[in-house]
Amino acid sequence: MNRLTLLKRVLIVIGLLIGLASCSQKTEWKQKHNISFYHWKSTYNVDEEVREYTRDLECQKVYIHIFDVIKKGGVIMPTDELVPIDTNLLHADSVKFVPVVFFTNDVFTDIKPDQLRDLVYNVSSLINTIAYAGMNVANFSEVQIDCDWTQTTKENYFNFLTQLGEQMDKEISSTIRLHQVKDKDIMGVPPVKKGYLMCYATSDPRDGMKSNSILDINLLKNYTANLQSYPLDLDFALPLFSWGIVTNHQGKVKLVNGLSKADLENEGFKKIADNQYKVLEDCFLNDLYINKDFTIEVEEITPELLVDTKKYLDEKINKEYNIVYYHLSKGFLKRFSINDLN
Repeated sequence: MNRLTLLKRVLIVIGLLIGLASCSQKTEWKQKHNISFYHWKSTYNVDEEVREYTRDLECQKVYIHIFDVIKKGGVIMPTDELVPIDTNLLHADSVKFVPVVFFTNDVFTDIKPDQLRDLVYNVSSLINTIAYAGMNVANFSEVQIDCDWTQTTKENYFNFLTQLGEQMDKEISSTIRLHQVKDKDIMGVPPVKKGYLMCYATSDPRDGMKSNSILDINLLKNYTANLQSYPLDLDFALPLFSWGIVTNHQGKVKLVNGLSKADLENEGFKKIADNQYKVLEDCFLNDLYINKDFTIEVEEITPELLVDTKKYLDEKINKEYNIVYYHLSKGFLKRFSINDLN
């Protein structure tokens, strides 16, 4: 073999190695995430089309909201309990179910130690009753608690999480709001192994800002600027939902959940801006009565916004993490392809 031929072969090998390295870098940048969903309705109603969608996504878990805990007239009580279901009929055996309980923050205001112990016992008993008898889930290993705790309630809330884990002998996880990450020194860090950062509700839809109040990526970046210093393993909840911001003649605002632009593309509404509509006749929208001349601003999550958000998180986190989409609904899923959510 002459030197020229040998040199050509060496150059070819070097070129292949560079190409493989380049491909490897591109593959690593596009992370593969385990996908799960929240289910946040009082009845678990998932048809075959939705089940097929979750199978195509290789859905790992479904986080099922099973009841709320509120304080009414000074009395702590459960509400919005899940209608009993048999989860064995709903998904493949590989899907795990995680019970989720939502607490209003005032539950933990001025609660005494003996009341906290009673709360732990009552909540654990109801979780077991619904999970074992109502849902026929015999092997759940995690319970998630959802509460927007404050500086004044954090001690009681954190004590509740610790005691609940001891009472149930389960892994207890906690949702984390964006402001709780940004202001961790003030808000504290819950005593759990895993948190779920809710990457939505970046602003108040009633404040008149022009940004998307469900998810504005610039506001998300601001809240998570120091995310690497948060001392808790995090997964990330991303939104799929939409809503309409209805403004009446006096400027008062109400939200209509689940509303999309497609719902307003008819003769009852006039488009006056890219995402704003004027009501032309009295009507009902998702059980809310709306008068003529009210205005409606629609805020939606687009596939492009989801892609940009995941790209940001991939670069920011620089390690594997799971995504939980909020929430499992046929109306929301039809707006996104499998590739959009992967």
